[in-house]
Amino acid sequence: MIPEKVKLEIKRRRAMGATWTAIAKWLEEAHGVITHRTTIQKWHDKEEPLVLDPNEELSPPEDNLETRVKLDKKVATYKSEADFYKKLYKASLKDGAKQEVIVEAIREHTKALTRVPIKHVNPSSPQGHQAQTVIAPLTDTHIGEHVYAEQMNGLNEYTFEIFNKRLYGWANQVLRHVEYRRKIAPVNELIVPMLGDMISGDIHEELSRSNLANCMEQMIRGANLIAQSLMLLAPHFEKVRVPCVVGNHGRMTRKPPMKDKYMDWDYLLYQFLAAFCNNQENIEFDIPKSFINVFSVHNRNILIMHGDSISGAGSSMAITGAISKLRGVLQYRKSLQDELEGATDIVGELEFDSVMIGHFHRVDEVDIGTGELFICGCMKGPDEFALQRLHAASKPKQIITYWHPRYGFVGKEIIYLNKYDKSKREFVDTIPNTWADLIKPATS
Repeated sequence: MIPEKVKLEIKRRRAMGATWTAIAKWLEEAHGVITHRTTIQKWHDKEEPLVLDPNEELSPPEDNLETRVKLDKKVATYKSEADFYKKLYKASLKDGAKQEVIVEAIREHTKALTRVPIKHVNPSSPQGHQAQTVIAPLTDTHIGEHVYAEQMNGLNEYTFEIFNKRLYGWANQVLRHVEYRRKIAPVNELIVPMLGDMISGDIHEELSRSNLANCMEQMIRGANLIAQSLMLLAPHFEKVRVPCVVGNHGRMTRKPPMKDKYMDWDYLLYQFLAAFCNNQENIEFDIPKSFINVFSVHNRNILIMHGDSISGAGSSMAITGAISKLRGVLQYRKSLQDELEGATDIVGELEFDSVMIGHFHRVDEVDIGTGELFICGCMKGPDEFALQRLHAASKPKQIITYWHPRYGFVGKEIIYLNKYDKSKREFVDTIPNTWADLIKPATS
């Protein structure tokens, strides 16, 4: 390394005709810096040459005690650093060698476990004895909405026919998942929470223009098809429960109502479902007028609501905040009830461990402390609004969950629905002039 203070002097000596060997010798004697002559030459060739005045004499290089001390300190520093890195290098080599020895010793002297033969377990015999319950929500079907394939750049399409095919695929996929589950445990009960936005509705002007049918037809055709899906599922379970809540797309007012929220096309659809399935004794409906509903499964309470009352575009923070507020309201009601003698115990029915909602058109899961909050998907899939606003385009899907008597929620699977769009299997989508003809009276 050539010290900065001698670079000018080297140029001057070379300009005066000194050889590279002479300059290297001078640098060692005057400054204690040992540098090969070729190193000095390579450095000099990269530098701008020094042009001297012909009358200028070469002055002897500055050489004093202070300069020597500074140079000696630099040399000592560089030597110390070199020794330090040399020690690190040797230590690294030594540690690496130790590790290789240990690994080799493990390979040589560790005794492997005895190989066990592969057994073919009979898939038809359940491994568990406690019956599990399957919960398969049906939400955001948006029956009657028209999503145009050409406007979606082929990303999605939705019509009455596609809804029918996806619904048929959903029901059959639920049965397949249950068949798989029955290989490990009995499954006797199915719960199908219906979480609202079952029809497209006309709450937006463009929906009124683009819907495939008016709200009345959306509702009755949807009820007819969904009833057939429930009748397809019912024979495979001892009991099928259908708790319901209304959404926001089926409302009959432009602005979201606070009172009489149940005055909704979803509410009428559920009532027709119950009428269509009236003869099927193992199907049980729960259609409240409240925007929330609670049902029990294995000593755990699950609250269902559509989710339109949650602001913040469905972020985890907004959801957990809304659930905390809801718990606070229910706790306040409970404290009031405790103060009233003879009050009807309705608060206990609203206490909940887990939550299921729709509305946000995606599948998600949020821990709320006492259990899970499930966002349960959307049958329609992405539409023109989501595409133009550059929202996340979630595939059309629904969830299916499994619940154990002791452990509660023990599993979740996703049913992807767009794979059924080209299927030839579907329910019968015909409505007679008299709807009552679809509802056969119960035989005595």
